[in-house]
Amino acid sequence: MYAGMAIGRTQVRCAIGTGPEDVRHSAEFPVTSPDETLDRVTRHLAAQQERFGAITALGLSCFGPLGLRPGGADHGRVTSTLMTDWQGYDLVGAVRRTLAVPVVLDTDVNSAAVAEWSVGAGRGRGSVTYLTVGTGLGAGAVVGGRPVHGRAHPEMGHLPVARHPSDEVVSRCRHHHDCLEGLAKSGAIAARLGLPPSPPGADPVRLPEEAVRLEAWYLAQLTTALTYLLSPERIVVAGAVMAVAGMLPALREATALRLGDDPGVAAVVASLDDYLVPSPLGGRAELLGTLVLAAYAPRTAAGTAPAADAAPADTASGDPAPAEGTPAASASAGPAPTGRPSAGPPLNG
Repeated sequence: MYAGMAIGRTQVRCAIGTGPEDVRHSAEFPVTSPDETLDRVTRHLAAQQERFGAITALGLSCFGPLGLRPGGADHGRVTSTLMTDWQGYDLVGAVRRTLAVPVVLDTDVNSAAVAEWSVGAGRGRGSVTYLTVGTGLGAGAVVGGRPVHGRAHPEMGHLPVARHPSDEVVSRCRHHHDCLEGLAKSGAIAARLGLPPSPPGADPVRLPEEAVRLEAWYLAQLTTALTYLLSPERIVVAGAVMAVAGMLPALREATALRLGDDPGVAAVVASLDDYLVPSPLGGRAELLGTLVLAAYAPRTAAGTAPAADAAPADTASGDPAPAEGTPAASASAGPAPTGRPSAGPPLNG
């Protein structure tokens, strides 16, 4: 049996199941201090084992940035966040204090991306990119069945973009003057319209056509870059901004204009309705993705997780490498997930 935990800025969601299509139990808890939050959720999951069976691996997603590079000093930790109590916090270690199982950690958007690849809009496709636009803006990618990260994890929301000549809004990013998140998340849209920022989880609102087109103009810079750099088979969009009436058609139109008549991407332009698609999983994607992440946990031939000091396997040979949170203790292998089978561990450089 697998467990999953999705840590947000205001709440933590957890689940138990054999995979994303077989969730046996789920619960939500408010975010308080890091220790109190992780202790409450892990103890809850541990207590459910009597009812649902032993947990053999846990997938963990969290707001970032995160330390995901194996061997790094910050591996398994939140590295930098406005939530100062969480800076440097050892997420993987906190889980293992209660649950001595392999832990696979990834970003919130990568978790959602693997869910879409496994059981959502990307099912049956080798590569998928997931883009969410709301109070924040982020994207995750899955290539060959594995979420992508290397020296660090992707921060696609901070892609530098050309500012529209008519746009004088102050960037809503504290790091960059002209990055996509600073100019295209909901706070930037509200500022242009003289409105207060929408709270997280707010229902989508209608926007003037001019505002929709400007937003699509910005977002198309990312979808165009993704097309040329990653060439995903599908880009899945989600979030309150993408749910605004007319936003997705405007994004498809703006993407087509940017790609133009380049013969190298003619197949994309000809099928944008099938290329840029809405998420069927919605707000469930990240949590469901943690159950997919759990299936990436390493196993030995005997069906147990390797020791903490086990050397990585050769991923080029197709053998799994240790997952992002190398387990401190061995655990019995659980059943195969009922969602799409794993193609290997996360790409981690």
